[in-house]
Amino acid sequence: MESDGDILLFLGRWHPLLVHLPIGMLIMAFAFALLSRKKNKEVFTPAVSISLLFGSASALIAAVSGYLLSLNGGYDARTLSLHQWLGITVALVSTLCWLLYRRPISEKDVLHPLRKLRFALLTFMLVLLCVAGHFGGTLTHGDGYLVEALPERVRRLTGWQPEQVVIENVQEAAVYADIIQPILKQRCQSCHGAKKQENGLAVHTMEALAQGGEGGQVIAAGNAGESELYRRLILPEGHEERMPPKGRTPISEGQIKLIAWWIDAGAPTDKKVMELEQPEEIQPVLLALASPAASEDIPAADTEAVEKLVAKGVKVIPLAAAKNQLLVNAVNCPQFNDEDSRLLSGLGANITQLKLGDTQITDSALRHIGQLRGLQRLHLENTAVSDKGLDLLNGCKQLRYINLVNTKVTDKGLQALAHLPTLHAVYLYQTGVTTQGIATLAQAMPKLEIDTGNYQLPILSSDTVVYQ
Repeated sequence: MESDGDILLFLGRWHPLLVHLPIGMLIMAFAFALLSRKKNKEVFTPAVSISLLFGSASALIAAVSGYLLSLNGGYDARTLSLHQWLGITVALVSTLCWLLYRRPISEKDVLHPLRKLRFALLTFMLVLLCVAGHFGGTLTHGDGYLVEALPERVRRLTGWQPEQVVIENVQEAAVYADIIQPILKQRCQSCHGAKKQENGLAVHTMEALAQGGEGGQVIAAGNAGESELYRRLILPEGHEERMPPKGRTPISEGQIKLIAWWIDAGAPTDKKVMELEQPEEIQPVLLALASPAASEDIPAADTEAVEKLVAKGVKVIPLAAAKNQLLVNAVNCPQFNDEDSRLLSGLGANITQLKLGDTQITDSALRHIGQLRGLQRLHLENTAVSDKGLDLLNGCKQLRYINLVNTKVTDKGLQALAHLPTLHAVYLYQTGVTTQGIATLAQAMPKLEIDTGNYQLPILSSDTVVYQ
């Protein structure tokens, strides 16, 4: 047998249907009242009172059903309160308007002084109705649901733009707290937050997100492809299970990539961006999060320098719009040499990533590379670079990643790496470094990830093929 609470909730859930009747009737009443004010249009006056009768009655019913629905919780308290009291006020004012329009404006009774103001009261009621409807839409679709659908041109004219996740120093940012959680708050929390939890899912804290919803867990740490959260985000637009649902501003492709990257990394809550591996496809997305102030001192790239590099077959790729940072990749130019490296000096502030693996460069090239003050990732694998060249990288104060696989680097060269404050990962497979040299570097830089390669997988009894 159903409890009273279930019955009340059942009645309350009729509110979205019931609320549209008074809206239509009251707007129609205002339209009739407006027409009746014109000469020879007095015939519409009786229709005003009839429309107001049905409109005010249905407004009272909608207010009661809305109150019953609110008892279930799950809504922002401030927005709910505004919507609730505005709705009640609309019901009361529309009832008063009905009483004023029941009799001719000239009739002498207790309401006669107010009848002269009845059209003004009806106009006031219409304004209240619009504001109450706005807050009702906010409860259903989330804050900003109306303006976020504006065309881009109108947004620019009005100066309104959707809230964006902007970070001063992306590499130092906490992955969950500074990037993922704000995205979930912006796009998901209106329906899956502390108050409103559709399908039992809340995302306002990591604990709630890890708990999942009525259908079970939504995150498979370490595997975005197996995570229900990610699956819902990449469904075709219009699919009934896609999130955010139809009618809401869709989550951006970059935000989806960030969520997938975070889940694949194990969905950590205590890691900084610089502590996670950053695949090539995620790097421009992270770069785009940087605040304008973080890159406002970076000038536009020298066109002539870019053209000379491109003419040699080198790929020069902008990493993010309006950021002026570049990826320079010599993958199609294996003959790139020390003389060619002089061209890099003209882009000292612009080059963020430099890939010179499998080219003809030697230590002399690093004299020019050391002038790239904005450089963050450097690939030197399979080149003739040695310890002497690493001493020339002291100017690369933002360098986070360096690949030295199959180079002539030894323990002596590792001492130069200890002077790079932001270095996070170094790859040393097939180099001349020793176990002792690696231990010394690890002691000097405890947070540095040192990859020496040469991995060996254990042989399992279930293996059918063993590779030697």
